[in-house]
Amino acid sequence: MNKGIKGSKAMIKEMYRFYFLIIVALLINFTSCKTTNNTSSAGIVGSDRTVIKESSTPILIEEIPILAWYGVMESTIGRYQELKEAGINSNFSYHANLKDLSLAMDAAKAAGIKMIINCPELETEPEKVVNLFKDHPALAGYHIKDEPNRNEFTHWGELVKKIQSLDNKHFCYLNIFPNYVSLEQIGTSTYLEYIQLFLQEIPVPFLSFDHYPILVNSSDVRFLRKDWYENLEIISNEVRKAGKPFWAFALTTSHWKFPIPTLADLRLQVFSNLAYGAQGIQYFTYWTPSTEEGADFHDGPIDFYSKQKTPTWYNVQQMNKEIKALSNVFLGAQVIKVEHITITTEGENGDIPTGTTRFEFANRPPEAQIITKFTPANNTNAVVSFLKNGNRCYMVVINRNLEGGDNISVTIKGGAGLQLIKKDGKAVNALFQSSKQTITPGDALIYGWDVK
Repeated sequence: MNKGIKGSKAMIKEMYRFYFLIIVALLINFTSCKTTNNTSSAGIVGSDRTVIKESSTPILIEEIPILAWYGVMESTIGRYQELKEAGINSNFSYHANLKDLSLAMDAAKAAGIKMIINCPELETEPEKVVNLFKDHPALAGYHIKDEPNRNEFTHWGELVKKIQSLDNKHFCYLNIFPNYVSLEQIGTSTYLEYIQLFLQEIPVPFLSFDHYPILVNSSDVRFLRKDWYENLEIISNEVRKAGKPFWAFALTTSHWKFPIPTLADLRLQVFSNLAYGAQGIQYFTYWTPSTEEGADFHDGPIDFYSKQKTPTWYNVQQMNKEIKALSNVFLGAQVIKVEHITITTEGENGDIPTGTTRFEFANRPPEAQIITKFTPANNTNAVVSFLKNGNRCYMVVINRNLEGGDNISVTIKGGAGLQLIKKDGKAVNALFQSSKQTITPGDALIYGWDVK
């Protein structure tokens, strides 16, 4: 196990007794609800939107939930407005007592931010906490536990059931370990078993997992963990079988061997998560933790000492603009298949990431026959995802190179009806665009088309 973020999380727990957690509005199951859209935003006309069922109450979700972990640490309206300006719509911060939590909830309400709540009393006096906040307009859900061991599933499952018996209109949330931790930490014989038992034994409406894939070596050169995409493969496959969505993370605070995140770093993490079907994006962290915790935290979106925005804040803001502009592509999308391309500078097939499948254009899905030519250039490292969203399908190609890596170029041609999806979400006729497209490191190239 790489001690990186896991050790840092433990330190935060010691200081704040529990971190923070995620998210907004969840999906017990995907159903569709038609909306009328006569524009060409993301190329969707009469597109399906995602309906999230919390209890018996259907809620129409119009944008992808974006959550700040270790979020706002000053309970003022201005700080929550600043969070919203960054494009974040959900917040998780640990609060030491109910009074502090109440102040934060009221500030969040005024700024239009939803809250995942936690305080010591949620475990010891769940009925008291739930009755205090279940009707609060800012409430999104209840944070139960981060990274539980399998031996804790029964305990936390019972707490979830208790809270849901008191409030079945807001979700309970747990976040699970990534696949690079030890079997001792997860308490099962395999990582797959850990995921399957979690989904079977804890009645939460979605799965959340963290995996921070970008590291730097002794020469300060970025590289990806070899098991990141394998983790996404496992999560995506298992939640599909369970009929639940999942949420994933992007790292936004540097420490140890984790670099200061660039826009390319954020794009690679976020677009890869979305390409595998993630329905929510979470940032660890928003407010930079104190360096006194021993992890050398620095350059998170809000600096711990000055309490001012850092360059990372603006990268997060830009990333969120792109997420929201492309919500019609990714929100409610179902994965058809995700595959990988590795072509060397000599034009040979190189090693693809562990646990993934090599992309072969001849074996593209039946839904993608509109694409008649797909030719990647030499020196290409890419993710290729096919998604279906209502009456639309999409092909997403992500440059898997990191910051400082190379652009990649692909030549794509298709039949009538193929559209190129621009960064602002607008769709344009691909016939009038260059068939050769360049993708910068971490970024995504997206095509869409109608299906019956």
